[in-house]
Amino acid sequence: MAFVIERLAAFVAAARKEHLSAEVRAKAQRAVLDTLASLVAGVATENARLSSRSALSCFGIGSEPVWFTGERLHPLGALFANCAAASSLDIDDGHCRAAGHPGAAIVPAALAEAGRLGRCGGDALTAIAIGYDVALRIAAARRFTDTMSFASGQWTGFGVAAAVSWLRGLPADRIAHAMAIAAAEAPQNLPQGDCQASSVKGSSPWSTVAAMFATQRAGHGMTGSLDMLDREHVYNVEAIVDELGGRWLITETYLKPYAACRYTHPVIDAVLQLVASQNDEEPIEGISIDIFPEARKLPNETAPMSLEGAQFSVPFVAALAALRGAEAFRPLRPQSLVDQAVIALADKVEIRYPEDLAGYFPGSTPARVRMVWGRRALTANVPLPLGDASNPMSLSAVEQKLHDLARGILSPDQCRTLIASIAALGRGELMPLLACLQSAGLASSRQP
Repeated sequence: MAFVIERLAAFVAAARKEHLSAEVRAKAQRAVLDTLASLVAGVATENARLSSRSALSCFGIGSEPVWFTGERLHPLGALFANCAAASSLDIDDGHCRAAGHPGAAIVPAALAEAGRLGRCGGDALTAIAIGYDVALRIAAARRFTDTMSFASGQWTGFGVAAAVSWLRGLPADRIAHAMAIAAAEAPQNLPQGDCQASSVKGSSPWSTVAAMFATQRAGHGMTGSLDMLDREHVYNVEAIVDELGGRWLITETYLKPYAACRYTHPVIDAVLQLVASQNDEEPIEGISIDIFPEARKLPNETAPMSLEGAQFSVPFVAALAALRGAEAFRPLRPQSLVDQAVIALADKVEIRYPEDLAGYFPGSTPARVRMVWGRRALTANVPLPLGDASNPMSLSAVEQKLHDLARGILSPDQCRTLIASIAALGRGELMPLLACLQSAGLASSRQP
């Protein structure tokens, strides 16, 4: 009997554009829109700036564009920089059961490879759908433990290798080895501790670069461990291939309206609901938060020193949402870190991890928030945050997300042209989008 990775590779090799339903194509197109919205905002961050500078030092100047900057690097360096920008603000898409983020790795790799090969927009969308499906099936089938790392870089390489292999037309046996090599050499992402958030986060940039190199090597005949997914103590093995070709997991992804860890999103939603229901201007005296127990892993700094620290802090995002609204997360800005009113309120936030919210993760991320104004207290429950597959953002909302996140980096006209070029993918046109990606943004886009 074939190994699981061989069954996945056979599915990839046999896939055709015509196999994708209208819903799957639409979700792939939405994934491009959302990932590029996340990426354009990330371009202006210190994380992306330092990643691009380091990629230049390590890989050198080349022909491939660092998107929206006007810079060009070696293909692997440009890919590293683009993936870093897409994941810098933690506003990229994800999948609940996979407990991580596919788009920041798979979308930049598939678009760049489709462009180099002269493939059409439909091919790019097909490769993205394939990459998502392979990566998410493997990630969602993991047997989670309390000690493991949830870093996406551990599994996104499977999807990158699958997408790129399909675009290159590799046979099934080479695709299997490409995925196996990519997985074996991906960043292993040991748990990073609880005291401070870091700027490496999910390690998707290195995972993507490793997968590209793995695909190249597999194409030349190198081999990987084909039995790596056939381990019942690590994976629910049959779940990996359940309904393969019939159920496309890209349709189950979530989008993020706020630049913060997904664990914090139900808290932000609840706080925004409560603030909107409060008519007077009494000061907030306290915020109590009940959240699912897995959120204990967050550092929860009340006065974070970095954007990463803010993204991974339940008390800080609750206070920021209460005092500055949703706009403060589109994107999260360095000046929020020195907002003394927000810091003072964050210090008053109480967090609990009650038993009645246990057992939901990773399928959902529920929270319950109680806010107090003088003698008045209100409570809001959020079982599924905005953007969840069962509580989705509309297409117009995702387009607005791009406009919001690109402010100061792209002009409104550039945003509209970018949105139109993404829509053109569905008509088979890739070149208009590549032209948008290669153009420089506004002069301020590379400022830290």
